[in-house]
Amino acid sequence: MSTTIIFFYGTDCPHCELMTPLLAKASFETGVVFDEREVWENQANFRVFENYQELVKKNDPECDGLPFLYCVETGDYLCGEVNYKTLKSWILKNQG
Repeated sequence: MSTTIIFFYGTDCPHCELMTPLLAKASFETGVVFDEREVWENQANFRVFENYQELVKKNDPECDGLPFLYCVETGDYLCGEVNYKTLKSWILKNQG
């Protein structure tokens, strides 16, 4: 079973840019493929991002902005810039 993880990012977002090489490394090591969606210039992606943010903000009002990762199968998420260890642990937890 594959895991669907959406990576919402903004063009020229410094925090998103720092996450990009970590995502590439995590993809290589775990086999997960990220569904990358730019939200600042793509309105359709922005609407999807807003829908997921609304779900998350009910339980975590501090989770706001980019980068934002969301696992479709589990409903789990990561908000903001994180280190590689945190990212990989989160991915492995959501792969089941």
